[in-house]
Amino acid sequence: MSRPTFTSAAERRARYLETALALFIEHGYNGVSMDTIVSAAGGSKATIYRYFDSKETLFSAIVDDLQTRMAAIPQPEDMAELPLADGLRQLGRATATAALSDRAIVLLRLASGEYNRFPELAQTLFDLAPGRSYERFGAYLQAKQARGEVVVDDAQIAAEQFLAGIVGHLQLRMLLGVGNPTTAEIERRVDAAVKMFLRTYAPNEP
Repeated sequence: MSRPTFTSAAERRARYLETALALFIEHGYNGVSMDTIVSAAGGSKATIYRYFDSKETLFSAIVDDLQTRMAAIPQPEDMAELPLADGLRQLGRATATAALSDRAIVLLRLASGEYNRFPELAQTLFDLAPGRSYERFGAYLQAKQARGEVVVDDAQIAAEQFLAGIVGHLQLRMLLGVGNPTTAEIERRVDAAVKMFLRTYAPNEP
């Protein structure tokens, strides 16, 4: 069988990420070594270590890749001039796109299944996925509060209420394999979360 060829360092790195994820899904995190990944993806051990100094680092890169590949989540500064409701809808839709993607569900199942042996995987996934979403939402709220558009005592609770109201139930359904949400279902939850947020934190909003 011919070995894969690469035209760029970015392509080689992406190949390692995709191969590692596929192997993790098939064999579990513990059942895959860096040598196994190299054997399946091509290249050399020296090459893969040029990109990832450990299997843990490689897993972190897979999770980080979820943020950039699955959704172009707006940055708070890009929405500063938008009406509050419009900015909330953008953040809600973008977060749903990432959190309800097939890739996100696979990573959640993997981290949950390996929790007893590798609890650090769950921590990494939390820090790089929902953790970043909360930070981004908190920064957005801080900017809006400075402009007098919202009154929020606890940005973390507000972020959890808003984002979980959109993705929580739908993501649980997907994790348990009992149904994938439609676009219409996601939109209904985004609209409901925006209305609830405005009633709670921006009572003067029309």
